[in-house]
Amino acid sequence: MAFDDLPAQSPIYPEEAEAYARQALALSREAAGRTRCVLDLPYGSDYWQKVDVYLPEQRLEGLPVLVFAHGGAWSHGYKEWMGLMAPAIVATPAVFVSVSYRLAPDVRFPAPLDDCVAALRWVRDHISDYGGSPDRIYVGGHSAGGHLYALATLRHDLLGQAGLAPDTIKACFPVSSQLNLVFDAPEPGSGEARIYEIFLARAEDAPAASPLHQMEGNRTPFFLSHGERDFPRIIASNLLAAQTLARQPSGVVSEVYPEHGHFDTALGLADPAHPWVRKVSAWLRDGTAP
Repeated sequence: MAFDDLPAQSPIYPEEAEAYARQALALSREAAGRTRCVLDLPYGSDYWQKVDVYLPEQRLEGLPVLVFAHGGAWSHGYKEWMGLMAPAIVATPAVFVSVSYRLAPDVRFPAPLDDCVAALRWVRDHISDYGGSPDRIYVGGHSAGGHLYALATLRHDLLGQAGLAPDTIKACFPVSSQLNLVFDAPEPGSGEARIYEIFLARAEDAPAASPLHQMEGNRTPFFLSHGERDFPRIIASNLLAAQTLARQPSGVVSEVYPEHGHFDTALGLADPAHPWVRKVSAWLRDGTAP
């Protein structure tokens, strides 16, 4: 899945996502041109089951690894959207892995989640070939991608089925992610209703698909972040998740970025001076929340 050969996708929901998609691809193409990288590595047999690995300029060993999944409301997007992050992350130094996964409605939950877990297993098994440490793996994602890796972090049953220990993930960094999928009578045409129509196979799957409903006893640190002007349902779910995680052994760090909307939070990750990038880079280096 090269930058010049991405499968066409239907118009993205909501409308403002189209401008974001164009800008993210342009920034990521430029980033791939100036960053050492290995693209389109398969972790499964499906066309979408691939990762891009971005590396520091010089070969180093034992580096922390950030595994990150794109957004797109579970129905759109490419791993190439998130390559824009790579230059700032590899400068840590660290290895950056951008993940693609099968999309709804061609598949429904839990298939995209299963893909993110399978990609994590691939990273655990192969990242040492690229200088990364399998004992220093962190995960995150923007929007839908952050939801999927938050859920993977909390669902130890799924990690175990993939041969991964509960502590494989050292911390989770969801950005502008929907962390609660349980809604009472969502309004037709709303983003909440679309989750039930496009992503979930059955409405009764909503609790199992909601990170908010899997947090009891969690011991993996979380860093939650969203924009001040983000979608209201995302702001609400992040506030609930922060309150819930604060009561768990893991604790939680959270930030709200002034003047950021939903897509600004993703584009901002290209800036080495952005507070999210600085905090995550320090976390990767030191192994603990800064």
